[in-house]
Amino acid sequence: MPDSNETRASLHLHELVHDNSDWLWEVDAQGCYTFCSSGCERMLGYPPEQLLGRSRFALMAPAEAKRVQAEFAAIVSRQQPFHGLLNRNLHADGHVVVLEASGVPLFDEHDRLRGYRGIDRDVTPDIRGTGGTTVDQRLFQLETLYAAAPVALCLIDRNHRYVAVNEAHARIVGIEVEQMVGMRVADLLPQAGANETRDFALLDAGLEVPDHMLEWNGGTYHVRVRGVRNVDGRVIGLTVALTDISEHLRVQQRLALATEALAESNRQLEQANQQLRRFATLDHLTGLVNRRGFDRAFAEGWRGMRERGDALSVLMLDVDYFKQYNDRYGHLQGDECLRLIAAALLRSVRRENDVVARYGGEEFALLLPGTTAAGAAEVVERVREELRIASIPHHGSPWQTITASIGVATVAPADLLARDSNAVCERVMMRADRALYQAKQQGRNRAVVSVESVAPPAPRRQGP
Repeated sequence: MPDSNETRASLHLHELVHDNSDWLWEVDAQGCYTFCSSGCERMLGYPPEQLLGRSRFALMAPAEAKRVQAEFAAIVSRQQPFHGLLNRNLHADGHVVVLEASGVPLFDEHDRLRGYRGIDRDVTPDIRGTGGTTVDQRLFQLETLYAAAPVALCLIDRNHRYVAVNEAHARIVGIEVEQMVGMRVADLLPQAGANETRDFALLDAGLEVPDHMLEWNGGTYHVRVRGVRNVDGRVIGLTVALTDISEHLRVQQRLALATEALAESNRQLEQANQQLRRFATLDHLTGLVNRRGFDRAFAEGWRGMRERGDALSVLMLDVDYFKQYNDRYGHLQGDECLRLIAAALLRSVRRENDVVARYGGEEFALLLPGTTAAGAAEVVERVREELRIASIPHHGSPWQTITASIGVATVAPADLLARDSNAVCERVMMRADRALYQAKQQGRNRAVVSVESVAPPAPRRQGP
Protein backbone atom coordinates (compact mmCIF):
# COMPACT_ATOMS: atom_id res chain seq x y z
CA MET A 1 0.00 0.00 0.00
CA PRO A 2 2.78 2.54 0.76
CA ASP A 3 4.16 1.95 -2.67
CA SER A 4 0.73 2.56 -4.11
CA ASN A 5 0.40 5.82 -2.16
CA GLU A 6 3.84 6.94 -3.29
CA THR A 7 2.93 6.10 -6.86
CA ARG A 8 -0.28 8.14 -6.66
CA ALA A 9 1.60 11.04 -5.08
CA SER A 10 4.25 10.85 -7.77
CA LEU A 11 1.61 10.82 -10.48
CA HIS A 12 -0.16 13.74 -8.84
CA LEU A 13 3.09 15.71 -8.67
CA HIS A 14 3.80 14.87 -12.30
CA GLU A 15 0.35 16.12 -13.28
CA LEU A 16 0.83 19.32 -11.28
CA VAL A 17 4.14 20.00 -13.01
CA HIS A 18 3.40 18.93 -16.55
CA ASP A 19 -0.27 19.76 -16.86
CA ASN A 20 0.24 23.26 -15.47
CA SER A 21 -0.55 26.06 -17.90
CA ASP A 22 2.81 27.58 -16.97
CA TRP A 23 6.24 26.22 -17.77
CA LEU A 24 8.35 25.02 -14.85
CA TRP A 25 12.08 24.75 -15.30
CA GLU A 26 15.47 24.52 -13.67
CA VAL A 27 18.75 25.89 -15.03
CA ASP A 28 22.34 25.67 -13.89
CA ALA A 29 24.42 28.74 -12.98
CA GLN A 30 25.19 29.28 -16.68
CA GLY A 31 21.51 29.36 -17.60
CA CYS A 32 21.34 25.94 -19.31
CA TYR A 33 18.20 23.86 -18.77
CA THR A 34 18.53 20.87 -16.42
CA PHE A 35 14.75 20.30 -16.18
CA CYS A 36 11.77 21.37 -18.29
CA SER A 37 8.09 20.66 -17.80
CA SER A 38 5.94 19.89 -20.80
CA GLY A 39 4.70 23.51 -20.69
CA CYS A 40 7.64 24.40 -22.95
CA GLU A 41 6.07 22.44 -25.79
CA ARG A 42 2.73 24.21 -25.41
CA MET A 43 4.41 27.62 -25.30
CA LEU A 44 7.32 27.28 -27.71
CA GLY A 45 6.61 24.13 -29.71
CA TYR A 46 9.69 22.27 -28.42
CA PRO A 47 9.40 19.08 -26.29
CA PRO A 48 11.42 19.11 -23.05
CA GLU A 49 14.06 16.69 -24.36
CA GLN A 50 15.00 19.19 -27.11
CA LEU A 51 15.70 21.93 -24.57
CA LEU A 52 17.62 20.03 -21.91
CA GLY A 53 21.25 21.15 -21.91
CA ARG A 54 20.50 24.18 -24.06
CA SER A 55 20.83 27.77 -22.91
CA ARG A 56 17.76 29.79 -21.89
CA PHE A 57 18.90 32.35 -24.49
CA ALA A 58 19.19 29.95 -27.43
CA LEU A 59 15.59 30.54 -28.55
CA MET A 60 15.91 34.34 -28.56
CA ALA A 61 16.93 36.76 -31.29
CA PRO A 62 20.57 37.88 -30.86
CA ALA A 63 19.79 41.36 -29.51
CA GLU A 64 17.15 40.00 -27.11
CA ALA A 65 19.48 37.19 -26.02
CA LYS A 66 22.19 39.73 -25.25
CA ARG A 67 19.80 41.86 -23.20
CA VAL A 68 18.26 39.01 -21.20
CA GLN A 69 21.60 37.29 -20.67
CA ALA A 70 23.01 40.51 -19.17
CA GLU A 71 20.03 40.82 -16.83
CA PHE A 72 20.29 37.16 -15.83
CA ALA A 73 24.02 37.53 -15.15
CA ALA A 74 23.24 40.42 -12.80
CA ILE A 75 20.62 38.25 -11.06
CA VAL A 76 23.11 35.39 -10.67
CA SER A 77 25.75 37.73 -9.27
CA ARG A 78 23.29 38.80 -6.53
CA GLN A 79 22.09 35.21 -5.94
CA GLN A 80 18.61 36.51 -5.22
CA PRO A 81 15.12 35.59 -6.37
CA PHE A 82 13.70 37.48 -9.31
CA HIS A 83 10.29 37.99 -10.88
CA GLY A 84 8.68 39.66 -13.85
CA LEU A 85 11.62 39.27 -16.26
CA LEU A 86 10.08 39.77 -19.69
CA ASN A 87 11.80 37.89 -22.51
CA ARG A 88 10.93 37.33 -26.15
CA ASN A 89 11.41 33.84 -27.58
CA LEU A 90 11.04 32.39 -31.04
CA HIS A 91 8.42 29.62 -31.33
CA ALA A 92 9.30 26.57 -33.39
CA ASP A 93 7.06 27.93 -36.15
CA GLY A 94 8.90 31.27 -36.11
CA HIS A 95 6.46 33.62 -34.34
CA VAL A 96 7.47 35.57 -31.25
CA VAL A 97 6.30 34.42 -27.82
CA VAL A 98 6.66 36.80 -24.87
CA LEU A 99 7.30 35.08 -21.55
CA GLU A 100 7.41 36.48 -18.03
CA ALA A 101 9.95 34.60 -15.91
CA SER A 102 10.29 34.35 -12.14
CA GLY A 103 12.70 32.20 -10.19
CA VAL A 104 14.53 31.40 -6.96
CA PRO A 105 18.17 30.43 -6.50
CA LEU A 106 19.25 26.84 -5.79
CA PHE A 107 22.26 26.04 -3.62
CA ASP A 108 24.26 22.85 -3.07
CA GLU A 109 25.27 21.37 0.30
CA HIS A 110 28.17 23.83 0.47
CA ASP A 111 25.85 26.83 -0.08
CA ARG A 112 27.24 27.37 -3.53
CA LEU A 113 24.81 28.55 -6.20
CA ARG A 114 24.06 25.67 -8.51
CA GLY A 115 21.27 27.26 -10.55
CA TYR A 116 17.72 28.58 -10.51
CA ARG A 117 14.28 27.02 -10.37
CA GLY A 118 11.52 29.04 -11.93
CA ILE A 119 8.41 29.41 -13.95
CA ASP A 120 7.62 31.06 -17.28
CA ARG A 121 4.19 32.43 -18.06
CA ASP A 122 3.04 33.21 -21.57
CA VAL A 123 2.05 36.89 -21.55
CA THR A 124 1.89 37.27 -25.31
CA PRO A 125 -1.92 37.75 -25.21
CA ASP A 126 -1.42 40.51 -22.64
CA ILE A 127 1.04 42.30 -24.91
CA ARG A 128 -1.38 42.00 -27.81
CA GLY A 129 -4.06 43.68 -25.70
CA THR A 130 -6.46 40.73 -25.32
CA GLY A 131 -6.14 40.48 -21.60
CA GLY A 132 -3.77 40.64 -18.66
CA THR A 133 -2.26 43.67 -17.00
CA THR A 134 -1.85 47.07 -18.61
CA VAL A 135 1.55 47.42 -16.95
CA ASP A 136 2.98 44.46 -18.82
CA GLN A 137 1.66 45.79 -22.10
CA ARG A 138 3.02 49.27 -21.54
CA LEU A 139 6.41 48.07 -20.41
CA PHE A 140 6.80 45.90 -23.45
CA GLN A 141 5.58 48.64 -25.79
CA LEU A 142 7.96 51.13 -24.21
CA GLU A 143 10.86 48.71 -24.53
CA THR A 144 9.99 48.01 -28.15
CA LEU A 145 9.60 51.70 -28.94
CA TYR A 146 12.92 52.58 -27.34
CA ALA A 147 14.73 49.80 -29.19
CA ALA A 148 13.33 50.82 -32.59
CA ALA A 149 13.77 54.59 -32.20
CA PRO A 150 16.50 56.12 -34.43
CA VAL A 151 17.20 58.87 -31.87
CA ALA A 152 18.75 58.42 -28.44
CA LEU A 153 16.06 57.92 -25.77
CA CYS A 154 16.15 57.42 -22.05
CA LEU A 155 13.84 57.44 -19.03
CA ILE A 156 15.14 59.04 -15.82
CA ASP A 157 13.57 58.77 -12.35
CA ARG A 158 13.42 61.34 -9.55
CA ASN A 159 16.70 60.01 -8.19
CA HIS A 160 18.32 61.04 -11.46
CA ARG A 161 19.01 57.45 -12.42
CA TYR A 162 18.43 55.73 -15.75
CA VAL A 163 15.32 53.52 -15.77
CA ALA A 164 15.31 52.68 -19.47
CA VAL A 165 17.82 53.37 -22.23
CA ASN A 166 17.95 52.43 -25.90
CA GLU A 167 20.98 51.40 -27.94
CA ALA A 168 21.29 54.80 -29.64
CA HIS A 169 21.68 56.52 -26.26
CA ALA A 170 24.12 53.89 -25.03
CA ARG A 171 26.31 54.48 -28.09
CA ILE A 172 26.56 58.18 -27.21
CA VAL A 173 27.74 57.35 -23.69
CA GLY A 174 29.96 54.52 -24.89
CA ILE A 175 28.79 51.68 -22.62
CA GLU A 176 26.24 48.87 -22.81
CA VAL A 177 22.53 49.44 -22.19
CA GLU A 178 22.50 46.95 -19.35
CA GLN A 179 25.28 48.81 -17.57
CA MET A 180 23.52 52.16 -17.83
CA VAL A 181 20.23 51.13 -16.22
CA GLY A 182 20.35 52.15 -12.55
CA MET A 183 23.33 54.48 -12.94
CA ARG A 184 23.18 58.19 -12.15
CA VAL A 185 23.01 60.43 -15.18
CA ALA A 186 25.68 62.77 -13.78
CA ASP A 187 28.15 59.87 -13.56
CA LEU A 188 27.94 59.33 -17.32
CA LEU A 189 27.00 62.74 -18.73
CA PRO A 190 28.03 65.42 -16.22
CA GLN A 191 26.53 68.32 -18.19
CA ALA A 192 23.21 66.52 -18.66
CA GLY A 193 23.19 65.50 -15.02
CA ALA A 194 23.59 69.12 -13.97
CA ASN A 195 20.43 69.97 -15.94
CA GLU A 196 18.20 67.38 -14.27
CA THR A 197 17.54 69.41 -11.09
CA ARG A 198 16.53 72.40 -13.19
CA ASP A 199 14.33 70.26 -15.44
CA PHE A 200 12.41 68.71 -12.53
CA ALA A 201 11.98 72.15 -10.93
CA LEU A 202 10.51 73.58 -14.15
CA LEU A 203 8.11 70.68 -14.61
CA ASP A 204 7.04 70.76 -10.93
CA ALA A 205 6.22 74.43 -11.42
CA GLY A 206 3.97 73.59 -14.38
CA LEU A 207 6.44 74.90 -16.94
CA GLU A 208 7.99 73.20 -19.95
CA VAL A 209 11.67 72.41 -20.28
CA PRO A 210 13.07 74.39 -23.22
CA ASP A 211 14.93 72.47 -25.88
CA HIS A 212 18.67 72.94 -25.58
CA MET A 213 22.03 71.73 -26.85
CA LEU A 214 24.41 69.24 -25.29
CA GLU A 215 28.08 69.10 -26.21
CA TRP A 216 29.56 65.66 -25.60
CA ASN A 217 32.63 63.84 -26.83
CA GLY A 218 33.07 66.04 -29.89
CA GLY A 219 29.40 65.89 -30.89
CA THR A 220 26.49 68.30 -30.55
CA TYR A 221 23.05 67.03 -29.62
CA HIS A 222 19.62 68.64 -29.61
CA VAL A 223 17.96 67.73 -26.31
CA ARG A 224 14.20 67.56 -25.79
CA VAL A 225 12.88 66.79 -22.29
CA ARG A 226 9.31 65.92 -21.33
CA GLY A 227 7.86 65.00 -17.96
CA VAL A 228 6.44 61.59 -17.04
CA ARG A 229 3.49 61.93 -14.63
CA ASN A 230 1.55 59.47 -12.51
CA VAL A 231 -2.25 59.31 -12.30
CA ASP A 232 -2.22 62.20 -9.82
CA GLY A 233 -0.31 64.40 -12.28
CA ARG A 234 2.88 64.39 -10.20
CA VAL A 235 6.13 64.31 -12.16
CA ILE A 236 7.80 60.99 -11.47
CA GLY A 237 10.44 61.03 -14.18
CA LEU A 238 11.84 62.50 -17.35
CA THR A 239 11.85 61.15 -20.85
CA VAL A 240 14.76 62.58 -22.83
CA ALA A 241 15.44 62.49 -26.57
CA LEU A 242 18.87 63.35 -27.96
CA THR A 243 19.30 64.01 -31.68
CA ASP A 244 22.79 64.25 -33.12
CA ILE A 245 22.93 67.55 -35.02
CA SER A 246 26.72 67.67 -35.37
CA GLU A 247 26.68 67.17 -39.14
CA HIS A 248 23.76 69.57 -39.52
CA LEU A 249 25.73 72.26 -37.67
CA ARG A 250 28.84 71.53 -39.72
CA VAL A 251 26.78 71.91 -42.91
CA GLN A 252 25.30 75.15 -41.55
CA GLN A 253 28.76 76.41 -40.70
CA ARG A 254 30.08 75.51 -44.14
CA LEU A 255 27.04 77.14 -45.70
CA ALA A 256 27.54 80.29 -43.60
CA LEU A 257 31.22 80.42 -44.57
CA ALA A 258 30.32 79.85 -48.22
CA THR A 259 27.63 82.55 -48.03
CA GLU A 260 30.06 84.93 -46.38
CA ALA A 261 32.72 84.11 -48.97
CA LEU A 262 30.19 84.61 -51.75
CA ALA A 263 29.11 87.94 -50.27
CA GLU A 264 32.75 89.00 -50.00
CA SER A 265 33.36 87.90 -53.59
CA ASN A 266 30.32 89.89 -54.68
CA ARG A 267 31.60 92.93 -52.78
CA GLN A 268 35.01 92.59 -54.38
CA LEU A 269 33.39 92.06 -57.78
CA GLU A 270 31.24 95.16 -57.33
CA GLN A 271 34.30 97.15 -56.25
CA ALA A 272 36.17 95.83 -59.28
CA ASN A 273 33.25 96.72 -61.53
CA GLN A 274 33.06 100.19 -60.03
CA GLN A 275 36.78 100.59 -60.55
CA LEU A 276 36.48 99.34 -64.11
CA ARG A 277 33.61 101.73 -64.74
CA ARG A 278 35.66 104.53 -63.26
CA PHE A 279 38.73 103.55 -65.29
CA ALA A 280 36.55 103.35 -68.40
CA THR A 281 35.65 107.01 -67.95
CA LEU A 282 39.08 108.26 -66.87
CA ASP A 283 42.08 109.51 -68.81
CA HIS A 284 45.04 107.74 -67.19
CA LEU A 285 47.58 110.34 -68.26
CA THR A 286 45.94 113.40 -66.71
CA GLY A 287 43.49 111.90 -64.23
CA LEU A 288 40.65 113.82 -65.87
CA VAL A 289 37.51 112.14 -67.20
CA ASN A 290 37.80 111.01 -70.81
CA ARG A 291 35.38 111.55 -73.67
CA ARG A 292 33.07 108.75 -72.46
CA GLY A 293 32.98 110.27 -68.99
CA PHE A 294 32.27 113.68 -70.49
CA ASP A 295 29.31 112.33 -72.50
CA ARG A 296 27.90 110.63 -69.42
CA ALA A 297 28.27 113.82 -67.38
CA PHE A 298 26.60 115.79 -70.19
CA ALA A 299 23.57 113.46 -70.16
CA GLU A 300 23.22 113.90 -66.40
CA GLY A 301 23.70 117.66 -66.65
CA TRP A 302 21.14 117.91 -69.48
CA ARG A 303 18.48 116.18 -67.37
CA GLY A 304 19.12 118.65 -64.56
CA MET A 305 19.02 121.52 -67.05
CA ARG A 306 15.53 120.52 -68.23
CA GLU A 307 14.22 120.00 -64.69
CA ARG A 308 15.52 123.29 -63.31
CA GLY A 309 15.33 125.42 -66.47
CA ASP A 310 19.06 126.23 -66.32
CA ALA A 311 21.48 127.01 -69.11
CA LEU A 312 24.44 124.77 -69.91
CA SER A 313 27.76 125.81 -71.50
CA VAL A 314 30.64 123.90 -73.06
CA LEU A 315 34.25 125.01 -73.67
CA MET A 316 36.35 123.15 -76.26
CA LEU A 317 40.07 123.82 -75.84
CA ASP A 318 42.99 122.92 -78.13
CA VAL A 319 46.64 123.43 -77.11
CA ASP A 320 48.37 125.73 -79.57
CA TYR A 321 51.30 124.33 -81.56
CA PHE A 322 51.38 121.12 -79.50
CA LYS A 323 52.88 119.06 -82.35
CA GLN A 324 55.82 121.43 -82.43
CA TYR A 325 56.08 121.06 -78.64
CA ASN A 326 56.39 117.26 -78.93
CA ASP A 327 58.88 117.58 -81.76
CA ARG A 328 61.06 119.97 -79.74
CA TYR A 329 60.79 118.52 -76.22
CA GLY A 330 59.85 114.90 -76.83
CA HIS A 331 56.74 112.91 -76.02
CA LEU A 332 57.57 112.35 -72.35
CA GLN A 333 57.81 116.08 -71.81
CA GLY A 334 54.67 116.44 -73.92
CA ASP A 335 52.82 114.13 -71.50
CA GLU A 336 54.02 116.21 -68.57
CA CYS A 337 52.84 119.34 -70.35
CA LEU A 338 49.34 117.85 -70.72
CA ARG A 339 49.25 117.05 -67.00
CA LEU A 340 50.20 120.65 -66.16
CA ILE A 341 47.47 121.97 -68.46
CA ALA A 342 44.93 119.62 -66.83
CA ALA A 343 45.89 121.01 -63.40
CA ALA A 344 45.46 124.57 -64.67
CA LEU A 345 42.02 123.78 -66.06
CA LEU A 346 40.92 122.20 -62.77
CA ARG A 347 41.93 125.39 -60.98
CA SER A 348 39.77 127.38 -63.39
CA VAL A 349 36.44 125.82 -62.35
CA ARG A 350 34.81 126.44 -58.99
CA ARG A 351 31.60 124.42 -58.90
CA GLU A 352 31.42 120.76 -57.89
CA ASN A 353 29.35 119.77 -60.91
CA ASP A 354 31.69 121.45 -63.40
CA VAL A 355 33.54 118.80 -65.43
CA VAL A 356 37.01 119.00 -66.98
CA ALA A 357 37.79 116.29 -69.55
CA ARG A 358 40.61 115.31 -71.83
CA TYR A 359 38.59 114.97 -75.01
CA GLY A 360 41.39 113.45 -77.08
CA GLY A 361 45.05 114.17 -77.86
CA GLU A 362 45.73 117.79 -76.96
CA GLU A 363 42.01 118.65 -76.87
CA PHE A 364 40.20 119.36 -73.60
CA ALA A 365 36.52 120.06 -72.85
CA LEU A 366 34.83 121.81 -69.95
CA LEU A 367 31.20 121.11 -69.10
CA LEU A 368 29.56 123.92 -67.11
CA PRO A 369 25.99 123.05 -66.01
CA GLY A 370 23.86 125.98 -64.90
CA THR A 371 26.15 128.46 -66.71
CA THR A 372 25.04 131.09 -69.20
CA ALA A 373 27.18 132.48 -72.04
CA ALA A 374 28.28 135.33 -69.79
CA GLY A 375 29.27 132.90 -67.04
CA ALA A 376 31.16 130.80 -69.58
CA ALA A 377 33.10 133.91 -70.65
CA GLU A 378 34.26 134.36 -67.06
CA VAL A 379 35.51 130.76 -66.98
CA VAL A 380 37.37 131.37 -70.29
CA GLU A 381 39.23 134.27 -68.72
CA ARG A 382 40.20 132.17 -65.71
CA VAL A 383 41.51 129.42 -68.01
CA ARG A 384 43.68 131.90 -69.90
CA GLU A 385 44.91 133.41 -66.60
CA GLU A 386 45.80 129.97 -65.13
CA LEU A 387 47.76 129.07 -68.27
CA ARG A 388 49.58 132.38 -68.04
CA ILE A 389 50.44 131.70 -64.39
CA ALA A 390 51.58 128.16 -65.22
CA SER A 391 53.91 129.68 -67.82
CA ILE A 392 54.88 126.36 -69.43
CA PRO A 393 57.83 127.12 -71.75
CA HIS A 394 57.27 126.52 -75.47
CA HIS A 395 59.96 127.99 -77.69
CA GLY A 396 58.20 126.67 -80.77
CA SER A 397 55.27 129.04 -80.16
CA PRO A 398 55.16 132.73 -81.06
CA TRP A 399 54.27 133.46 -77.41
CA GLN A 400 57.15 131.28 -76.03
CA THR A 401 54.73 129.62 -73.57
CA ILE A 402 51.86 127.19 -73.81
CA THR A 403 48.59 128.83 -74.89
CA ALA A 404 45.23 127.50 -76.03
CA SER A 405 42.47 128.21 -78.50
CA ILE A 406 38.95 127.96 -77.05
CA GLY A 407 35.49 127.54 -78.58
CA VAL A 408 32.40 128.29 -76.45
CA ALA A 409 28.78 127.17 -76.94
CA THR A 410 25.77 127.63 -74.69
CA VAL A 411 22.35 125.96 -74.83
CA ALA A 412 19.15 126.46 -72.85
CA PRO A 413 16.24 124.01 -72.40
CA ALA A 414 14.00 126.01 -74.70
CA ASP A 415 16.38 125.37 -77.61
CA LEU A 416 15.99 121.63 -77.94
CA LEU A 417 13.19 120.41 -75.70
CA ALA A 418 12.18 117.69 -78.19
CA ARG A 419 15.67 116.22 -78.47
CA ASP A 420 17.33 113.58 -76.26
CA SER A 421 20.62 114.13 -74.45
CA ASN A 422 22.71 112.55 -77.24
CA ALA A 423 21.21 114.93 -79.80
CA VAL A 424 21.75 117.91 -77.51
CA CYS A 425 25.34 116.89 -76.78
CA GLU A 426 26.12 116.40 -80.46
CA ARG A 427 24.60 119.77 -81.41
CA VAL A 428 26.38 121.70 -78.67
CA MET A 429 29.75 120.02 -79.27
CA MET A 430 29.46 120.81 -82.99
CA ARG A 431 28.88 124.48 -82.13
CA ALA A 432 31.80 124.55 -79.72
CA ASP A 433 34.05 122.74 -82.19
CA ARG A 434 33.22 125.22 -84.97
CA ALA A 435 33.89 128.11 -82.59
CA LEU A 436 37.24 126.48 -81.71
CA TYR A 437 38.09 126.17 -85.38
CA GLN A 438 37.35 129.87 -85.84
CA ALA A 439 39.62 130.74 -82.89
CA LYS A 440 42.48 128.83 -84.50
CA GLN A 441 41.77 130.38 -87.88
CA GLN A 442 41.88 133.83 -86.29
CA GLY A 443 45.43 133.28 -85.03
CA ARG A 444 45.14 131.00 -81.93
CA ASN A 445 45.52 131.97 -78.27
CA ARG A 446 42.00 133.32 -78.14
CA ALA A 447 38.35 132.33 -77.49
CA VAL A 448 35.38 132.44 -79.86
CA VAL A 449 31.74 132.17 -78.71
CA SER A 450 29.29 130.36 -80.97
CA VAL A 451 26.51 132.64 -82.20
CA GLU A 452 24.55 129.99 -84.12
CA SER A 453 21.72 130.09 -81.59
CA VAL A 454 20.68 132.59 -78.96
CA ALA A 455 19.49 131.10 -75.66
CA PRO A 456 16.59 132.80 -73.86
CA PRO A 457 17.52 135.14 -71.00
CA ALA A 458 18.81 133.25 -67.97
CA PRO A 459 20.31 134.27 -64.62
CA ARG A 460 23.93 135.35 -64.85
CA ARG A 461 26.37 132.97 -63.25
CA GLN A 462 26.86 134.27 -59.76
CA GLY A 463 30.42 134.65 -58.65
CA PRO A 464 33.50 132.99 -60.02
